Amino acid sequence: MYNVKRLCYEWVKSDVVGEKPMTNLSKKAVIIEKAYDAFYKGGFHATGVDALADDAGVSKRTLYKYFPTKEHLIEAVLDHYGTMVRTCLIGAAAERATDPREQIMAIFDVRREFMLRQQFRGCLAQQAAQEYRDRNVRIEQLGEATIHYFETHFIALCKQAKLRESTHLGKHLHLIFQGAVATSQMRRDVAAFATAKTIVKSLITQNAGNDARSGKARYVS
Repeated sequence: MYNVKRLCYEWVKSDVVGEKPMTNLSKKAVIIEKAYDAFYKGGFHATGVDALADDAGVSKRTLYKYFPTKEHLIEAVLDHYGTMVRTCLIGAAAERATDPREQIMAIFDVRREFMLRQQFRGCLAQQAAQEYRDRNVRIEQLGEATIHYFETHFIALCKQAKLRESTHLGKHLHLIFQGAVATSQMRRDVAAFATAKTIVKSLITQNAGNDARSGKARYVS
């Protein structure tokens, strides 16, 4: 459905630069991208179907042709968001560095850049999981899936770097990452990422070393 290069370009540029070009996109893809912006700005529950149809430049009948319910559209938007996370954030970080420790730091750098270019947008997956907690299992699961993807990726990088207690450390790094995102969104300032990187660098240094093979290593938090 989406061209990967265009997908990342649009995510990075956001609506700061004005109306997005929608040529070469299917009508279904246009609806998803416009809904993605609308949900970010107004939230899931507060954004109605009328507004979604207007933003996409289609009738409600056309919208329902592709998405039988608003919830079906939200699911498609979360799939879209998950693809962007994997391709444009994690993928971009991997392109910047081959060393897993450097990739960890690059994830913070790339997310910081996105925060600046996207008017301090936070995590849409987390927003969905919170708004639909105990209301819609599928949407809640989709939101949590992207959050879990981040955590497992941090754990995988810690294992690749042969850091001590990599699972615990990876979870810790993920919490620091999400904290930096949330703080930056709330304050509309990305200074939290610099602080987060300082903490992460210290944790990586403290949990590196060959003594992990001795069986006496201890995770340092």
